[in-house]
Amino acid sequence: EGVDKVGTLWEENYKGRRIISELMKDASIGKKRLASMPDRVTNTIVTTTGLAMRPTVINCYEGSIAQMDKWWSAWKKFMFSRELEVIGRRKKREKKFGYELLKSIKRAKYPAVTEEEEAISLPLQTLVGAIFDAILVHIMNHAAPNVWEDIRAEMCDKLNKGKNDRVVGIIANTYNTANAVFLQEVSGDFEKA
Repeated sequence: EGVDKVGTLWEENYKGRRIISELMKDASIGKKRLASMPDRVTNTIVTTTGLAMRPTVINCYEGSIAQMDKWWSAWKKFMFSRELEVIGRRKKREKKFGYELLKSIKRAKYPAVTEEEEAISLPLQTLVGAIFDAILVHIMNHAAPNVWEDIRAEMCDKLNKGKNDRVVGIIANTYNTANAVFLQEVSGDFEKA
C-alpha cells in the first residue's frame, strides 16, 4: 500500500536532488527516521542459519557491491526475493523478506512525519533506504575506487568477526563476580550466552 504515492514522491521530490546537500544533509530525513529506521532493522539480521546482511557499505556484507548494477540487483534480491528465517516475538520461526522487517514510522513518536508519510511509511522507508545505500556505494566508488571493498573486508575481519564471542568472554572473565551487568542494544545472540 502506498507504492504509487512513493513512486510519485520519487519523481517529484527525491529524483532530482543533489546527493549530499539535498539528501544526505536533509535534516528532515533524519528527524523522520526515513533512512535510519530501515537501516536499523535490515542492516544485519540474525537468522536461524546465521547473519544476513543487507548489501550496503556500512556492514560486513561479503558480496561485491562496487558496481552499481550488481549492488542494485543484490539489494532488490535481499529486500524482496530472499526469504530469511528469523525467530519472531513469540519465539516462533518465521520466514520474512527484508521489506517485511520494516516497522511503520508513527507520527506520534516522530512528529516531523506528516500524516501522508505515516500512511506510506513502509514503501517510503524502502525508497529512502535504497537512496541512502546507493549514495554510499557511489561515494565509495569515487573516493576509493577498486580498493574500498578490500579495506571494508579487512575492517570487518578485525572489528566485527567474532565480536560477540569476545564480548561474552570479557563479561565472563572480567565481570564474573558482578551481581548485574547492564547491556544496551546487543545482539539476540546474547540471550544464549
